[in-house]
Order: sequence, then structure tokens, then C-alpha cells
Amino acid sequence: MKKERILAGLLLAALVVLVVRALVGWPVPEEEIIPVGIDLAQPFYPVYFGSRENGLLAPEFHQGTASVEQVLADLVAGPKLQHLIGVIPEGTVVLGHRQVGDTLYVSFSHHLVTNHPGGSTGEILTVYAIVNSLTDVEGVAQVQILVEDQVVDTLAGHLNLRRALSKDHSASGSSVL
Repeated sequence: MKKERILAGLLLAALVVLVVRALVGWPVPEEEIIPVGIDLAQPFYPVYFGSRENGLLAPEFHQGTASVEQVLADLVAGPKLQHLIGVIPEGTVVLGHRQVGDTLYVSFSHHLVTNHPGGSTGEILTVYAIVNSLTDVEGVAQVQILVEDQVVDTLAGHLNLRRALSKDHSASGSSVL
């Protein structure tokens, strides 16, 4: 009986430590602190990339007003923050874009498919990084991803790309960001 009380006390102490740490926050080593260079008084916009920490999408904020051209350039260039990973396959080039109403049609080179690493998670991250980033541009509600100016069924066999897609934050682990 005495051993059970000791074990219960240790478990309770560990639980208290975890709760306090969750409320106060975990200490972050100094080399992992990321300086933020965003002036909140000026406009800024999110560009979505993969997170090394949890495999979901995470925003990287860029100073300025979002334009289709700038967001596409940011996506292709990849993230600046070390805890994020690029989701556009190497060699992929934006061939062009056009907007009809609130739908943006974006054409990528074949590298978006041929150099894609595959997997359902990878495909979700690529597609929704593009869609979620571009639907933050004023006037864009949906994005149709094209490859070599053609509608494709999918990038890697998991998502239907035959239609335009709207913003979806479930790949960020949330319904709203």
C-alpha cells in the first residue's frame, strides 16, 4: 500500500509540473528564438509552409500588401524561418496566372508533379499552402491549380484538383487561423 501511495504522489507531482509548464510555457533555448521583423503598424500577409515541428501548415508573415505575383514568388522561394520547410517541389516554375471573377487559375511547370515527393500529407501541404496563401490576396476566393496550363486530376494521387479549391485551415490543425 505504501508503494502505491508513493507512486501516486510521484504521478501527481509530474502532472502538476506538466500543467504548470503548459500554462507558463516551455523554456526555449536561445538558438531557437526567432527574431520577428514585422511592423504591425504596416500591412503584412501570410504565406504558408510546412512545419518541421508538427507536419502541418504554418504561416510565415511577410511585410507588405499581398499580390498574386508576390505570394507565388514567396511560395517558390521557400521559407526564411528555419522551423518551416518549403512545399513547392524543386525546379517548379510558375508559368502564369489569370483571374476570372473570384477564381484564380495558376499554371505551374510539370515539376510540380514530376518532382513531388508524394504521400498524402505532402500533397495536402503543397496544395493547401498554395490555396491558403493565394486566397489571402484581395479578390481571390478560390484557386484552380493547373500544370502546363492543363487541369490535372491530382499531384500525387490523393487530392482531386479537377476543380478550384477554397481556403481550408484543417491542414494547419485548425478550422480558423
